[in-house]
Amino acid sequence: MINFLREYLKINTAQPNPDYQQVIALFTARATNDDFLTKEFVLPSGNSVLVITYAGSDQSLPALALNHHMDVVPAENLSEWICPPFAATMQENLIIGRGTQDMKSVGIVQYEALKELKENNMRPARTIHLLCVPDEERGGYQGTQEFLEHPEFSALNIGFIVDEGIPSGNEHELHIKVEERTPIQIRVTSTDRMGHASQLFHPNCLHNLIRFLSEVIDFHAAQQKQACDGEPGKFFSSHITSMTTENFALNVIPHQAQATIDFRVPAQCSLNDALGLLESMMKKHPTISYEILATSKERFKPASVDSALYKALSKAIQGHGIKPKPFAFEATTDARFYSNKGIEGIGLTPFTIAPNLHGTNESVRVEDLILGKKIFVSFLRIFCEV
Repeated sequence: MINFLREYLKINTAQPNPDYQQVIALFTARATNDDFLTKEFVLPSGNSVLVITYAGSDQSLPALALNHHMDVVPAENLSEWICPPFAATMQENLIIGRGTQDMKSVGIVQYEALKELKENNMRPARTIHLLCVPDEERGGYQGTQEFLEHPEFSALNIGFIVDEGIPSGNEHELHIKVEERTPIQIRVTSTDRMGHASQLFHPNCLHNLIRFLSEVIDFHAAQQKQACDGEPGKFFSSHITSMTTENFALNVIPHQAQATIDFRVPAQCSLNDALGLLESMMKKHPTISYEILATSKERFKPASVDSALYKALSKAIQGHGIKPKPFAFEATTDARFYSNKGIEGIGLTPFTIAPNLHGTNESVRVEDLILGKKIFVSFLRIFCEV
């Protein structure tokens, strides 16, 4: 398992030029050697999804899919890493590399759990598919979204999906994702007259923009305060991610300034209501307008803790002496595409290491891998009626 993961980590799948085909070749070779069924789905974008299947004895049962994405975010701050991010370096019991938490280790753990069932002749009643998907880090629009529209997707008969979550950072607890937030990424434009910067009473588009952004910051701070007594994933965030203007002279007031803001909308709020909130903040600023640069019409349907899927995963975690905890994920994942198609889903990253998704020196411990595999084996036996 460790060698398999290190091989995977050494394949550079960082956006914007991920090497998917080398990953597919790696998993296909392993799966063929382990006598699993494999199928590569080529998507309209040219990307591919690899499906590895352990066929169940009862084909009438909706299949379970274990989803993981192959791509990772770049590691551009190389001087801050203690080792090269794509070298899969081992330091004692720690494996360091981009993708160890998000989410190559999860894919390896899922595969190794499936392999253990097969090696021990544990035939599931319910078919299990392992999905290696592309493009999640860019939104999944040339990955999972296209995959679900593939003419052969329905033949997989997927009724349930387990996707990524987040490490708990707590040795006694694991987090099961039951909610996600949805992004609305906007560009705000402030426009007014250009003029000489010596004029005391001249209007200033930058001043107008800064006043509006101050309200955005205050709103964000208020949400932070409320979240101190709750889960951050159940509240809004509104991060200002850039502010620009075209001005080449220090004594000129520009006519236009722009900023980008990343809003994250909790599951309990509709996107229309979120935009209404934004527009109400703008009413006091008539020289400011906005445009949506990116969002997602697909939203993850919150999972019930009373569902058979949640109960099976919870029971598996408890069986290893750890407390399961439902939580609201602050970000957005591929799970929303499946949920939008009526496929029931939850998320689990079965590691207790401190979360460091997308971070410098991203890493996973060997004991996390061992624990994660055991939990997935237990879950598959319970939920798929081995």
